[in-house]
Amino acid sequence: MRRPIANLGAFGRALGFVAVAAIVVVIAVHFRRSDALEHAPPPAPSTPSDPLARELVRCQGLGMAAEDDPGCKAAWAENRRRFFAAPPTDANSIDPTTEHKAPTRVEDR
Repeated sequence: MRRPIANLGAFGRALGFVAVAAIVVVIAVHFRRSDALEHAPPPAPSTPSDPLARELVRCQGLGMAAEDDPGCKAAWAENRRRFFAAPPTDANSIDPTTEHKAPTRVEDR
């Protein structure tokens, strides 16, 4: 009786061990990189030129203590006012109360 050239059962077990080892290595590398990124210092904030933005950055640094700070409350109110304000209208905006005609093209003449 002849034996098969390759023992498929042993080959399958070896392939399974290699797969498990590869998974363990990938997980170890992933967690090592996550720890390195987690302990990296945060980037230094740039100093904004807008006084409101500087005040908001200061309030962000205060954390929960900013809730009782009157300067932070005023800055938040101004930030909300700017955010929810209607956009400024310019001289070229369309007034809904006036009727506008479409410009005539050269081909229409």
